Amino acid sequence: MDELLELVLNAHGGIDRWKEISRFRVNCSIGGAIWTLKGKPGLLDDIVLSGETRVQRLLIEPFPAPDRFATWEPRRQTIATAEGVLVEERDDPASVFAGQTRESLWDDLQVAYFVGEANWNYFVAPFVFARPDFEVAEGERWSENGETWRTLVVTYPDQIIAHTKTQTYYFGDDGLLRRLDYSVDILGGGPAAHYPSAYKEFDGIMVPTRRDVYVRNPDGSPKRDSLSIGIDVTQVSFD
Repeated sequence: MDELLELVLNAHGGIDRWKEISRFRVNCSIGGAIWTLKGKPGLLDDIVLSGETRVQRLLIEPFPAPDRFATWEPRRQTIATAEGVLVEERDDPASVFAGQTRESLWDDLQVAYFVGEANWNYFVAPFVFARPDFEVAEGERWSENGETWRTLVVTYPDQIIAHTKTQTYYFGDDGLLRRLDYSVDILGGGPAAHYPSAYKEFDGIMVPTRRDVYVRNPDGSPKRDSLSIGIDVTQVSFD
């Protein structure tokens, strides 16, 4: 195993603990300028995300109304009533993003797709990188906020849906994630700089309880005049 990856896995709780886990549940609110741009402000306040760690599958509730919930998988999405009555469904959901830009409006299923794809990856990282179908390589060091961070360039396998195929993760001396760079394919490839912070331990796993995402400038700096996405986490459980 890559030496940096081993350091990172241990810092976040250890691969042995992660192997005992098959599910996660997260209470959070997701805000930021992107939701107004997409015509969906306030839609993701006080939601619960329930996901599986080995399969890309996530449930979002309540969504998009108090008596509804959404399910996300890469190839199929649904919205149903609290009683389980199907309201909407969409097969091959990624296809509806073709030709869209950051300014394109989204429907409820598109919001759920973005939330599912993004947050599934956030809550299984960095442990998923230990899978044999992921490629990891240490990159150049990066200085920011008076610290120098080591970087891990991660290439995702084709069968894992993510913001984009190759992403760069930045880690502090303690092995915890400080920053994440990617482009968002379903937003027309817009570059982002993503900052996790306020770590807490939940069931033996270190989790950032705040995430701030900004547009990334060509020189790598974040465009801090507007917060694209902000995620506040209040409770997490793993089992």
